[in-house]
Amino acid sequence: MQTVEGLECFHLLFLAQLGLKLDKRSYALKGGCNLRFFFGSIRYSEDMDLDVHGVSVAELRRRVDGILGSISFLRTLSARGLAIEHITSAKQTETTQRWKFGVLTPASAAPAPTRIEFSRRRSCAEAVLGHADPALMGALGLTPVLACHYPAAAAWRQKIEALAGRAAAQARDVFDLHHLLSSGAVNPARDNIPLGAGILAEARERCLAMSFKDFKSQVLAFLVPEHQAAYDDPGVWDQMALRVTEALDGGGHEIH
Repeated sequence: MQTVEGLECFHLLFLAQLGLKLDKRSYALKGGCNLRFFFGSIRYSEDMDLDVHGVSVAELRRRVDGILGSISFLRTLSARGLAIEHITSAKQTETTQRWKFGVLTPASAAPAPTRIEFSRRRSCAEAVLGHADPALMGALGLTPVLACHYPAAAAWRQKIEALAGRAAAQARDVFDLHHLLSSGAVNPARDNIPLGAGILAEARERCLAMSFKDFKSQVLAFLVPEHQAAYDDPGVWDQMALRVTEALDGGGHEIH
């Protein structure tokens, strides 16, 4: 088990427990972990991000800390060669609650850093309940995980908003948008996903400005190893960026 697979296993085992502790309408998995766990992405995520709604700061902290301190959870981790070396939870505000970890995995001599972060910046009304990818669960040796997450159309919109709105544009957003397109999970022209005209314009500009060097330094090492060679090619990156740009040009419904 590689370090990234160990972190992935840790995230999934936590997610399974979270689904038992929180009302299904109160949280939603988003970002790269959502695409990896539910939409077959080949990109690993070091961190796991969720939205939460209708749960107080104190209550969420109590429930998350309860999971992390549970003997059964720690034993489940141990059975897979995982252990929590340290936890910090300094960020606990009305908008963001963040837990940072050092996780020991069978492949890491030192604790591997990761975080689990909850945000209250949007409701979870679009979330759906589903089982994580059975092929991924089988490869990791895990039993089925049932969790709330965002469907493809919501993930597409959120990724465009991230591409347009981050302080520094990230190549992973372009890669993730391309994955949603190439997998057939999203067809912007058909699905008519509403987005602001300014957001679409900024996302297009940032997509076109990004280089293969950005992709190689930010994303390539986080792809499943057997796929890395195929993506280590400027031409492949150019094709991905072009397809995403064309989709941003022609897909979705602009809100003026």
